[in-house]
Amino acid sequence: MSTNFLRYNPVREDYTLTPDELTALQHASGDISKDVCLVAFSLGVPCLINGIAGTKTPFVLDVALFLNYLFGVIGIFLAIIFGFQWRRSSSHLAGIIEGIKNKPKYPIDLSVSTINATGAATPTVVMNMTEENHKDVT
Repeated sequence: MSTNFLRYNPVREDYTLTPDELTALQHASGDISKDVCLVAFSLGVPCLINGIAGTKTPFVLDVALFLNYLFGVIGIFLAIIFGFQWRRSSSHLAGIIEGIKNKPKYPIDLSVSTINATGAATPTVVMNMTEENHKDVT
């Protein structure tokens, strides 16, 4: 017969989530706008710098110079757009997490209180709910 153990940090705070909260977290954290922003910025800046460095005094527009400016400007533009989207989605995610953290707290007492037939102590979870806390639940 195997014995199961739970190693628990008594000063840790645990949160319960509803299925709706889990779905909202999944949708908010699945946004790829940060990735697109960083890739567009990483491609746009070097292309723009290369285009500026490749510009000669008598301005001659060749294919390489045109493509450097084109990819540079489009990359910076996309980085700005997806940067704003990233900012908006991260504030939405922070709002969901803040709502979860603001749920009422209920103290739980983890103590060893009974001994089973094999002589091993079994932990008992006791929720110390006062009348005031119970009103929050109902």
